[in-house]
Amino acid sequence: MYTQRGTHKAVIGSAAAVAALGLLAACGDEQATGGGTGSGQTSVATGPELTGVQWGVESLTVGGKKAEPPRGGAYFEIAKNGRVQGTFGCNSFSGKVDIAGEKLKVGSLARTEMHCGDDFEDRAFAVFEGELKAQAEGDRIKLTGGKGDFITLKKVEPAPLTGTKWQVTSLLKGETATSLPKGAKPHLTFGKDGRVTGNLGCNNVTSTVTVHKDGTLTLGPAGTTRKLCPEDEMNTERALLDLFDGKVDYKVTHRVLSLTKSGSGLSASAAPSGQ
Repeated sequence: MYTQRGTHKAVIGSAAAVAALGLLAACGDEQATGGGTGSGQTSVATGPELTGVQWGVESLTVGGKKAEPPRGGAYFEIAKNGRVQGTFGCNSFSGKVDIAGEKLKVGSLARTEMHCGDDFEDRAFAVFEGELKAQAEGDRIKLTGGKGDFITLKKVEPAPLTGTKWQVTSLLKGETATSLPKGAKPHLTFGKDGRVTGNLGCNNVTSTVTVHKDGTLTLGPAGTTRKLCPEDEMNTERALLDLFDGKVDYKVTHRVLSLTKSGSGLSASAAPSGQ
């Protein structure tokens, strides 16, 4: 369970395991067969299965206004038993979904309580919680609430650890997540050749990495450039440097990476292709 800087400790017990972003596991793509509805849409019964699939939130339309999720993405998975876990871009959530054909009923969701300064997830929860109608539109799913607002979903494959540019989104310390200084854009890429390249929020960094099968990796000593930056950016850099020259726990969940050593570390999101 994470909080942002100095605020809002997460207290919802049923979301505790979710808060660490240990949310989802990759699943196969199931396709059923059947005819259309005549409007270019099909019911879920004749389209992709809703359960056992990682769905990324592509967009949210409320009151006719379309919005995209914040950086880091929004996604969820509904298990075969109806349990749903995910995030709308800030807090993690879990709960129960009843599915009958193309009709869904989403119960009240347990959430963590980070304050993220973006109302996207509040609007998404307002649409998602309650009764929904699901329609397949090609490889996408449209979930429509009673007021006509809707969420558009698309299946998204998990990002691999190596070869992905991981954009750091927050610093972790115990159960607290601290947002980054404005303008800081640290990122790391783990090459398949065992090299690490990136930026620590101020200086560029290079190192080596060895990935182990037990959910850990070993980072070599960090080599950095020598630029001076504002103090808050240098504090971010020092926190990230602490991860180098030793063994680190790592976890990739969907398109989110966490790296921690002795309870401190980072959370990062997979950058869109080409960035």
